[in-house]
Amino acid sequence: MELRRIRTDRGLAGGKGRLAACGSRGWLEFTFKAEYAYDYGMPQWLARLDHRLAKLRLERLFLGRHKFYHFRVWYRDALSKYVREILLDPLTLSRPYLQRKALEAMVRAHAKGDRNYTTEIHKVLTLELVHRLFLDTK
Repeated sequence: MELRRIRTDRGLAGGKGRLAACGSRGWLEFTFKAEYAYDYGMPQWLARLDHRLAKLRLERLFLGRHKFYHFRVWYRDALSKYVREILLDPLTLSRPYLQRKALEAMVRAHAKGDRNYTTEIHKVLTLELVHRLFLDTK
């Protein structure tokens, strides 16, 4: 029963009054959804706007409140070189199941920061690494 009183990152439980708990839960629910929208779920129009406002570093308002991993930003910044090295490699671009020009445009737009292709990069990166590990022979 004591554990039930500890508030979670989603605003559940806690020992506050009903009104304060509702307000707190509402705020935490908003930040939870905003963090998702600012990372994986960022629509393309918002990615363009975020790119234009990059100097404000708006991601600091939302990212890191509920999750510790943020692939949209990582693929754009810290992992950008790695993503380009793997996905723009001639071996990757020669795969018959990939559209070379579309993949190149996707990687470059995401790395530039004005588009959000986090999910697509996840899929193609995973597919390429699995292909290299299990199907390519040396």
